[in-house]
Amino acid sequence: MKISLLIHTVYGIGGTIRTTLNLAEELAGRHEVEIVSVFRHRDIPLFDIDPRIAVVPLVDTRPSSPDNEKEHPTHQKPAEFFPRHEARYKEYSQLTDERVRAHYTASDADVVIGTRPGLVAYAAQFAPVTAVVIGQEHMTYNHHKEPLREEMRTFLAETDAFVTVSEGDAAIWRENMPLPDTRVLSIPNSVPEPDVSPSDLTGNIIVAAGRLSREKQYEVLLKAFAKVVAVRPDWTLRICGWGPEREKLRQRVEKLRLYNSVQLMGPRSPIEPEWVKGAIAVSTSRHESFGMTLVEAMRCGLPVVSTDCDYGPREIIKDGEDGLLVPVGDVGAVAEALLRLIDDEELRRRMGTNARENARRYDPAAVAKQYADLFAELGAGSTQRRGGGPTPVRERSTSFAPVADCVAEPDGSLTVRIVSPEAAALKHPGLRLVCTQISGTEPARVYPIGPDGTATIPAGEDFPDGHWMCHADQQATGLRVGILARAVDQRGSLRVADRLTVDAQVRHLVPYRRAPKQHLVLRSWRRPVHAEAGDILLSQRRFTLAGRLVGAAEPSGEPSLLLRRSEEPRDELVFPGTREGTRGFEATIGCETAAAHQRSPKDTWEVWLRYAPGQEPVRVGRVLDDVVLKGDVFVYPETLLHKQRPLLLVRRVLRKLRQREQRLVKVKLAYDRDNALVLHVSDR
Repeated sequence: MKISLLIHTVYGIGGTIRTTLNLAEELAGRHEVEIVSVFRHRDIPLFDIDPRIAVVPLVDTRPSSPDNEKEHPTHQKPAEFFPRHEARYKEYSQLTDERVRAHYTASDADVVIGTRPGLVAYAAQFAPVTAVVIGQEHMTYNHHKEPLREEMRTFLAETDAFVTVSEGDAAIWRENMPLPDTRVLSIPNSVPEPDVSPSDLTGNIIVAAGRLSREKQYEVLLKAFAKVVAVRPDWTLRICGWGPEREKLRQRVEKLRLYNSVQLMGPRSPIEPEWVKGAIAVSTSRHESFGMTLVEAMRCGLPVVSTDCDYGPREIIKDGEDGLLVPVGDVGAVAEALLRLIDDEELRRRMGTNARENARRYDPAAVAKQYADLFAELGAGSTQRRGGGPTPVRERSTSFAPVADCVAEPDGSLTVRIVSPEAAALKHPGLRLVCTQISGTEPARVYPIGPDGTATIPAGEDFPDGHWMCHADQQATGLRVGILARAVDQRGSLRVADRLTVDAQVRHLVPYRRAPKQHLVLRSWRRPVHAEAGDILLSQRRFTLAGRLVGAAEPSGEPSLLLRRSEEPRDELVFPGTREGTRGFEATIGCETAAAHQRSPKDTWEVWLRYAPGQEPVRVGRVLDDVVLKGDVFVYPETLLHKQRPLLLVRRVLRKLRQREQRLVKVKLAYDRDNALVLHVSDR
C-alpha cells in the first residue's frame, strides 16, 4: 500500500513530528510511505528521516530560499478549506488549499492520515476517493474550543477513522461527538528502543523535556526544585526544549536564584542521549494528550515523576511501580516525590528497571501493527491502485554515506561505531577514522576501523584546542567522507574533573552532532593548566565566583582575579581572592568598579586567574563537562547601574527637567564561544 501522512511541517521539532516519523519509519518496512509537509521553513529537518520515506514539501517559506513563497499573491489570501477556528488558521491560505488539493488530485495513496485538526479537514476534502482517510488527534477533546469542535464535526464525519492517543480521550470524543460512520479509537504514540544504553541512575541530574509553553507548567517544576535543592544542593535540573515561554522561564530561574542548579539546554535531537544522563525524569504538565517524553524517559530506564493530568500519564505510568503520580499544580507533592527517589536509591533502581520493561508496549512495531490492522479493517488497498502492480519500496542509497554512534567512555576514551551502511568496514577494506581540525593546521589524527566497524580514540590523546571533524577514510582509494552522527552518548564527559590528575595537562574531548547536517565532531580542550569556573552568585552589585585550578601548576599564596579589556585601551582590574582548600579559589568582582572603567557602548572584559604571586595568569572558563557551548545553557543574572558621567549631579537635574530617562549600564557575566568567562559592560 501507499500511505501518505499530512503534517504541518516535518522540518521542526516536537512530539507530533517525532511520532509521525516513528510510525512512518516502521511502516516503510512493508509499504510505500510519504510525508507531505505543508510548509518547509528550513533546509534540513531537525530530526533524522529514514531515506525510505519520501518527503514532499508543498510551500517553501525558508527565509534564504530563492523560492520563498511567503509573499506569493495567493498566500496573502485567507484559506477557504482550512477550519477558521484552528489555531494555525492564519498561517494557511488559498495557496496551501491549492497545493494540498493538487498533490492529492494526482496521488494514488491508499491511506491518507491528517495529523492535526486543519489537516484532517484537508484530508477529508482532498484525499483520493478510493483512499481510506484517518484523522489523528494529538491534543485532546477538551483542548479544543467549542467553535472548532463544531466546525470539525462535518469533516470528522467524512473520515473513516479518528484516532486519539489515549483511551480516556477517545471515550470523551465518542460521548460528546457521536460519529455513526466514523470509527473512533485510541492508538498510542510509538517510541523506539534507544540507540544508547540505559541510564545507570548513579548521577545527580533530574531531566525534563518538552515544549517550553504554559501548559507544561515549568513554573511548578522550578518551585518544586527550589525545595529539592535547598536540602540536596548537589542535584541539578536540566530542561530540554524550546518554545514561547523560554524567556519567562529564564527570568523565573533568576528570581528563584537557581541559575547555578537549573540548565535550560535548548532543543536536543535525538533526546535519548540526554535522558540517559539523568537519574530521574519529571513532568509537571497541566494536561497531556499522551506524554511522549514520559515514554522516552522510561525506555531509557528512568523512573518518572509526573502530574496525574488528563489523559496520558495515568495510562502510561503505573503509580508506585515505574514512577510516581502527583496532583496537578501541587508544588509540595512534586518536591516530595523527587526527594523520595533521590533519597532511596534502591527504589529508584527498581522503578527504573520496571519503567524500561513496561515501556516496551510502545515499541513502533507494536503500534504500527495496530495501524496496519486498522487499515485492513477499513479495506485500505482493496481497490486497484492507479498504474496497477505491487507497491514499490524505496531503497536505500548504495553510495557510501557512513552513519555512526559515538560513546564517551568513563575513562576518557571515545568509541566510534559505524552503524550504516551495515558491515561498512567489510564493504570498504582498510577503512580508517580520520579526525581533521576544522580551523587550524594540525595534522590529522588517524585510527583504524576494525572489521566490526568500530574505532577507538584512546584516553589522553593529543588533540589541541578546537573542533575536529570525523571522517571515514578508505586509504586504498582515497575516498574520504564525513561521518554523520546518529546517537552521541556524552555521559563519560560529565565528570571529567574527577579523573584528571594534579600533575597532568588538562585534556578533554567531547563528541557532538554538528548542525545542520549532524556530522560527528569532537570538541577538544588542551592546556597545561586551567581555571574551571564553578558557581557564580550575584549579590549587592557584586559577582562572587568560585572555581578550581586544574592541571600541572602548583598554587601557592593567595589568588587574584584579573579583568582584562579585550579591546583598546587594554586596561586591567585586579580583585583579590582567597584560596579554598588546596586548589579551590573564590573572588568577588565589583560591578561598579567595572562600570566606572567603561570606555565604549559595549566593553568586554576577559576574566583571568593569577593563582600565585608572580605566576602568569590563566583564563577562567568552564570546559570540564559535556556541554560543548555554554553560552545559552549557563546564564547568569545581570545588574543595572547608573551610568557614571562627568557633572553627574547637573545631568540628573537637567534630565528631570527635560523628563528624560536615566541612562543605565548593564553588567553581566557570560561564556563566549570558547567557553571562556567574560564580563560585559554595556549601555542599556
